[in-house]
Amino acid sequence: MTSFDPSSSATTLPAQSFSNQAASGPPDATPRLGLGPLGIAVRVVVAIVVLFGANLGVGGLAALVTLIPGGNDVMSETTPLALAVFVGLQVAMLAIVVTLVGLWLRFVERRTLRSAGWTWTRSSALWLLLAVVVAGGLVVAVTALLPSTGPVADADSFGPAPVAFTITALVSQAFLLQGIPEELLFRGWLLSALRRRPVLAVVVTTLSFTIIHLASNGGQQSVADQFLYLALPFGFALLAVGMLLWTRSLWAAVGVHGGFHLGNAAAMVFLPAVDPALSWVVIGATHAVVGLVLVVTALRTGRGIVLDR
Repeated sequence: MTSFDPSSSATTLPAQSFSNQAASGPPDATPRLGLGPLGIAVRVVVAIVVLFGANLGVGGLAALVTLIPGGNDVMSETTPLALAVFVGLQVAMLAIVVTLVGLWLRFVERRTLRSAGWTWTRSSALWLLLAVVVAGGLVVAVTALLPSTGPVADADSFGPAPVAFTITALVSQAFLLQGIPEELLFRGWLLSALRRRPVLAVVVTTLSFTIIHLASNGGQQSVADQFLYLALPFGFALLAVGMLLWTRSLWAAVGVHGGFHLGNAAAMVFLPAVDPALSWVVIGATHAVVGLVLVVTALRTGRGIVLDR
């Protein structure tokens, strides 16, 4: 996805051929779109359109692959080639989001991608891994404490895919498809756009991120389930912004997002089955409480929305 020069303390990540353009321009220039209610609403809508548009675009690319002679067979196999195609499509998704966010930042916000946290420093890996452990650990710990409704899933129920294939696919999906692009949109661009009003920034980004998950398919069986499921994105959104405020790193938010998905996968594989709706609410509430504590303490100690690590 990117290159990192260990001899430098910070490296701005590339957004395909667009990176040179996005890196120029005054970081604190007045945005061309105001920050009143209308400007905020437009930004939220644009973020949602970018996210869903990128998903649709990659879905179209996947459909094209199946039209190639033998492509459908490749997509249904668990071979290195199938994995390469799978990961490649997710890289394309990430590239689309980064490029569109970079264009918006340059021409509307009059800022750089780096100002939205798109940078890699010597501490970025630490914050990323720490957040993965915190978010994923909370999912596993809470699930382990919930009353079981069935035994641990049989290994055969997960299909014949090799372990390395499955792990690579899970990590790729958790970060390339979900964690990095979604966090760049909501905790990178949107949060930093409202940085002068941090409480409003937290509220707007958390609620908008939560609402889009009405379109998620996480095993919901009813209308009530659709709304109960929102406890999960609401909770880890708060945890993501809380860790971002304390670390000043977008990669902490990415780690929370990806760590949640990895923790959920680990719980499904290694722990007994639990009631889905109960787990959504309790896991979401746990993340939300920890996140809220981090957000409140960060803001009370004067830690503003700065993304430079």
